[in-house]
Amino acid sequence: MRNYEIMLIFDASLEENDIEKELKKVTSIIEKGKGSVIDSQKWGTRKLAYPIKHQENGYYHLINFTSNETVINEIDRVNKINDKILRHLIVKDEKSSAV
Repeated sequence: MRNYEIMLIFDASLEENDIEKELKKVTSIIEKGKGSVIDSQKWGTRKLAYPIKHQENGYYHLINFTSNETVINEIDRVNKINDKILRHLIVKDEKSSAV
């Protein structure tokens, strides 16, 4: 198991309940793959550096978790087809990973 972090940028026009539902989808994929969520931080609505899908603002959320590589591929696949997520980025957390 490795440590990862994922930054999700949601459509800023979504309600808080809708964002929670989308976050639940991501965390359930992690937990089904025998991973665990270490930390989850709401960054809130922020101005984007450039418009994405005609949006000027996005709702940012950061999740730190442990998982294996197959789960990463599934999260990436699901997020790419989700219209409510403007962008996502998954990176290995090298400083806290046990090699």
